Amino acid sequence: MRRIIALPLLLAVLSTPCQAAIYKWVDEKGVTHYTEQPPASGKGQEIQPRVTTPATPAAPPAGQPAEKPAAATEQTPPREVMTMPAEKMAEQCQNARQRLQQLEASPRILIKGPDGEMQRAPEEERQRMIDEERKRIQLYCE
Repeated sequence: MRRIIALPLLLAVLSTPCQAAIYKWVDEKGVTHYTEQPPASGKGQEIQPRVTTPATPAAPPAGQPAEKPAAATEQTPPREVMTMPAEKMAEQCQNARQRLQQLEASPRILIKGPDGEMQRAPEEERQRMIDEERKRIQLYCE
């Protein structure tokens, strides 16, 4: 009886998307948009969020002079960095940890097959899903 209840619950949790994709796209007026939905034109670029912390310069080892800052002519172009609110990061972290725990606890994972029927996922697919969740934990929890 316990397995009968646990399996549908597990399927419900695994079938819901755990991470909303973020899309970047430019409209006809040249305005850049960031949304969770791809644009109707389908010309959006999916972006992976990155969390950054302010960098503090490391102190040079004792006895060595501090390095001179790079010359202004050697500037590198700025990188595009996507930030996410701390609450959203914590939510994504918790979701990833729960999903990893469920994947590791259950060797039998059901997925929707090409014909639309539910079928047992091969072990390689389960391991791929576990690896994906570990990457998400690394991204959102650390």
